[in-house]
Amino acid sequence: MNRRAKKVYDKAMDYYEKGKINKALEICEEILSEGLDNSSVLNFKGLLLYQKGNLNEAVTVWKINEDLNNDEIARNYIRDSEADEKRLELYKQGEKSLKQLNVEKALELFKICAESDFNAIKVNTGIGICYQKKGDIYRAKEYVDKALGIDQNAVTARSIQKELKENGVYSETKNSSNVFLIGVTSLFVVIAIVAGSYLVMIKFKNKDFSHIIEQVKSIGTKEEKKSETVENKEVKESIEQENQGTKPEEIVEEEPKNEKLDTEKIKTLMASNDLDGVYEQLKNVKAESVSIEDSELYNKAIKLMKNEGVSKFYDYGLWYFNKGNYNDAGISLNKAYTYCEGHSYKEHILFYRASNSLKKAEDKTAREQYEEYYSQYPKGVYTDESLYQLSLLNNSIDKEKSKKYANTLMNNFPHSIYVNDKLLAIAKS
Repeated sequence: MNRRAKKVYDKAMDYYEKGKINKALEICEEILSEGLDNSSVLNFKGLLLYQKGNLNEAVTVWKINEDLNNDEIARNYIRDSEADEKRLELYKQGEKSLKQLNVEKALELFKICAESDFNAIKVNTGIGICYQKKGDIYRAKEYVDKALGIDQNAVTARSIQKELKENGVYSETKNSSNVFLIGVTSLFVVIAIVAGSYLVMIKFKNKDFSHIIEQVKSIGTKEEKKSETVENKEVKESIEQENQGTKPEEIVEEEPKNEKLDTEKIKTLMASNDLDGVYEQLKNVKAESVSIEDSELYNKAIKLMKNEGVSKFYDYGLWYFNKGNYNDAGISLNKAYTYCEGHSYKEHILFYRASNSLKKAEDKTAREQYEEYYSQYPKGVYTDESLYQLSLLNNSIDKEKSKKYANTLMNNFPHSIYVNDKLLAIAKS
């Protein structure tokens, strides 16, 4: 590649990293108009078309590279793309299921499609729509951002992003976090091309990058964890104590006694819709201690918690979780958990509560909470991920149980992204 071509090629890369996939394609065409002997540019163009869902065009470009330049990387891309014919069909089925409002089936189909980078813009958008319809708006944001990270002008993804913004999902998110989320998928493809190695591309193919995103984001919160307030520590210890069924003597002594309902304060807090304040007032009041004359007010307060309270606490918990602030996420999610019975968010609360404990390295608590989720939702939205985490969490303490969870995941969710080499190793152990 001569100096001029290299400069233009770098410009194409820059456009791609900024989510301007069509501009990157234009630059590739400009370089190739001077000759088709540039293997790197041909492979790059093929990958761009591949992510846009133009499978036949991508394969055609790679075949040109294989025939004219005897390029081994292009040859491997062609071989691997054979499975994408099936993914294209599955994507169409997913679109049909979504139109029929069969969100669960659509999500399952789109997730199978997401096992490769083929058609990544539409697939990520489809997954985002599914999560939006399920009320999991922060996961919806994650996948919409992935789609826009590849093509910032993707019409459907931009439309969903606008709706999410109207719901306040983006209002308090730091720009640095957005940039990171948008650039992750791009980064892996660029690494593969720059390195000029097919093996690098394969290393990242068929992976779910959400865990990598969260792991990197969590790095910035390590110091925050170290400096967490005494109040947060006490809340965390109280939560762990409840989950583990243990009551150390010093904690028992500090536990507040059953308090009387402060009716005037409750009325004031409810009038101002101070949900956190109402929660704090209710948490040490036992139902049996409420007098008959106060029971109507008490029941109204409980109803407020079960409706508006759960929704608010969950939304804040998920927002903190996605920011990497796992201490505050735990506090909010536990508030939501207290009153979630019968609420449509219950499944999501149970899952994210367990995931948050896992992020805080509270393995025992996470294990118990994932087990609670699985016992109540054996065929839920997050069942495959819960089984995966249970298999990993039990691997060092109970090999048989770990293997059982691994086999259950493989048998019940054979196409899950969590059926990976690590899980197969556990199942065969």
